[in-house]
Amino acid sequence: MKRATLKEVARLAGVSTATVSNVLNETKNVSEEVKDKVYKAAQELNYQPNIVAKSLRVRESRTIGLLITDIANPFFSLMVRGIEEEISKSDYSLLLCNTDSSVEKEDKYLKVLIGKRVDGLIVSSAGNTGEYFHSMNKTGVPIVFLNRCPDFMISDVIMTNNIKGAYSATEHLIRHGYDHIAIITGPTSISTGKDRLIGYRRALEDYGITESDELVKVGNFDIESGYIKMKELMEQEMKPDAVFISNNSMTLGAYKYLKEAGLSIPDQVAVLGYDDSSWAQIVEPPITTVKQPAYELGVQAAKLMLARIIKKQVKREIMYLDTSLIVRRSCGCTEDNMFNGESVQFSDNLLI
Repeated sequence: MKRATLKEVARLAGVSTATVSNVLNETKNVSEEVKDKVYKAAQELNYQPNIVAKSLRVRESRTIGLLITDIANPFFSLMVRGIEEEISKSDYSLLLCNTDSSVEKEDKYLKVLIGKRVDGLIVSSAGNTGEYFHSMNKTGVPIVFLNRCPDFMISDVIMTNNIKGAYSATEHLIRHGYDHIAIITGPTSISTGKDRLIGYRRALEDYGITESDELVKVGNFDIESGYIKMKELMEQEMKPDAVFISNNSMTLGAYKYLKEAGLSIPDQVAVLGYDDSSWAQIVEPPITTVKQPAYELGVQAAKLMLARIIKKQVKREIMYLDTSLIVRRSCGCTEDNMFNGESVQFSDNLLI
């Protein structure tokens, strides 16, 4: 179907193209009678304004690009929802690109979004090697890094305190009396993988526990690597009595292996995960997790971006949101053996 033009709307309404433009863009006062004619003609012709052409004229597209690593992960889905709901309040739209944690895809989509003249970019980076982000300085397009940030970037950053979250998880297992605590972490080339490993190591050091290389496994933040790394841990000579798994996808894979192997949780091995997905509450036993405020991360990222675009904010912002420990039975906890002084919430297999 042929797309209606501004001239055709003007012809049907019996006015000039300038008048139609003024009515639709609300740039000049026009009588109510003329407005009614223009709106009626536009509706009859199903006229859709050329957003791209307008963005070239006014140098803004009222769109924000979003690069995330895994839309299938419930954690990222919640973040996206927070971003979308916040930016829609200011009449902006979102262009979402899923990179699958690939720096090649990230580079490609970054160029696509810049070509579409987005007004800003919110990015959960695929790695720490994205040198192509440096070219953003030349475009003047603001960036907010969300959840993950390359070390070399000087941009707005919003993430959770991953070191503190991992520390609290490891400390909780230590206080239960476990002394062979393993970690399945993500790639240390990514800030979240690196920081959660740091938190784990600091907790061991503070409690006088010697770290063992055999108990540190590096996965890829996906289900498959969680399964493989848990299998490695449970089949090696030095077996853990507890495992801290540093994201929800790897936790799901690790649980799958333990169930298939017929290993009892927490009697034979305790498990503590990261990210509090809905399924963590309904598996048996339900999983103790470090909960991140995923939705709020998205909201705050959107607010930072809008401050850059609308308010022309200049000062760099670095924001860390706190995590919380949601205690269930996979770590060996019951309501009777909770530890005083911990910031935790006990949840016994309840969907809230």
